[in-house]
Amino acid sequence: MFKHILLSLFFGGIAVFSYAPFHIWPLAFVSFTGLLWLIADKSKKQAMLLGLSWGVGYFSAGIHWVYISIKQYGELPPFVAVIILGLLILYLSLYPMLFAFLLRMANRFAPQFSFKQLVLVAPIFWQITEFLRGYILTGFAWLQLGYSQIDSPLHAYFPVIGIDGVNLLLVLLCGLLIYGIKATSTKVPKMYTFGAFFALLAIFFAPISFNNIDWTTVDNTRSANFALIQGNISQSVRWTREQLNNTLQTYAKLTKDNLEENKIIIWSEASITDYEINQQSFLQYLDNEARSHNAEIAVGIIDYRFGENGYQSNGDIYNTLLILGEKEPYQYPTVNRYQKHHLVPFGEFTPLESVLEPIAELLNVPMSSMKSGEAKQPQLEIKGFKFTPAICYEIILSDLMRQKFTPDSDFLLTVSNDAWFGNSIGPKQHLQMAQARALEFGRPLIRSTNTGITAIIDQHGNIVKQLPQFETGVLLASVSPTTGLTPYARWGNVPYFIIMALMFISLLIKRRS
Repeated sequence: MFKHILLSLFFGGIAVFSYAPFHIWPLAFVSFTGLLWLIADKSKKQAMLLGLSWGVGYFSAGIHWVYISIKQYGELPPFVAVIILGLLILYLSLYPMLFAFLLRMANRFAPQFSFKQLVLVAPIFWQITEFLRGYILTGFAWLQLGYSQIDSPLHAYFPVIGIDGVNLLLVLLCGLLIYGIKATSTKVPKMYTFGAFFALLAIFFAPISFNNIDWTTVDNTRSANFALIQGNISQSVRWTREQLNNTLQTYAKLTKDNLEENKIIIWSEASITDYEINQQSFLQYLDNEARSHNAEIAVGIIDYRFGENGYQSNGDIYNTLLILGEKEPYQYPTVNRYQKHHLVPFGEFTPLESVLEPIAELLNVPMSSMKSGEAKQPQLEIKGFKFTPAICYEIILSDLMRQKFTPDSDFLLTVSNDAWFGNSIGPKQHLQMAQARALEFGRPLIRSTNTGITAIIDQHGNIVKQLPQFETGVLLASVSPTTGLTPYARWGNVPYFIIMALMFISLLIKRRS
């Protein structure tokens, strides 16, 4: 059993190389196939232990970079940071453990290494546990297996069935592979073996037939001229009062150097590290400068709405993206703004505050008592173009993006500050997930960040242009919007749920027979 635990740790750990920045996508199949093979014939307790150890390997390798924000910017002793990171990894590993337990619980109607177990039950249970991982305590949906397939033939499924559908197919393919291999060494009729491998190849290579379909159309009659500002302000000094003026001067200079007719200038998330109400004169200055050059600026800032007794009572704090340079002069609070809806636990708010408040105090994260904006907010309008916005973590939430997306949207827009995670693989993974959103919705995606990776992504999920990390600079690009809807933008997860329902019905039919 000890050997199997080591194997499960290994299989979990190698999955990290299937994601950015490594992009060895076949390793995602090796990783999950290894897990499925190990637990398929074990007892419930053994399967749970193997699922847990696979999760420990998977999340230790995949999100180890969280340590940087805990230790370096939370200013905690290394051993405390390691303990907190370990608890997070252990918590996330409970979901693969739950998957393993459910799979073995189903042994009565889905025997070990059977078609029902590997190809029907396993994908359904995996999706259930992944849903729970992305939902409980507001969820942590980072590193879903499907993101590893951005560069594989499966990437063509993203605009059709979205990330959930790609996750489902990947697990299903792993099940078909194990079933086909096992069937060759048993008395199972050869037609079943042939059928398993045929279905595997058909699902994997079917996207070739529609890979070149342009679900959306580029509107070459219109183009937006972007200047994405990468201020490159170090996280260690970013929120200090001494740095604030330097930050404002850096962004103001980069902006003024690029103010031109019809230019759309995008700053990063919370690029102004102060309350909006405190920066009225600076915002009015920017607003006047933008209007005099017929340009508009999207500014990330913190919006503090006073309580009834001003600063003496608890007000509401929003992570905000607002637009300057419009026809009407800026006057707080403007209407054309977006307030972040999905907040990051312990980073922007404390879940179960009465119980977990000590952890938030220990981490000592700036602006960690924020309030969520509405899930459904109007599109941002900048220079006549409509943008579906997302701030930082929100871009990985496909369902949330679809709630905000409208058919007349021209671009997806995301602003972020990944300086929390230093020169790690975290920002690269974040960019890869943004690529998936562009694929799903068939819209160019504009991404402006503080320290990188600032980028332009086309409607096919390809990175067209990007700035180097940890360099102060401006990314200039002229981008045409797209029109039309991908199947995913039109129907959302309906096709995915239909596939899940058909798999469940197949289980019931086979069980009755």
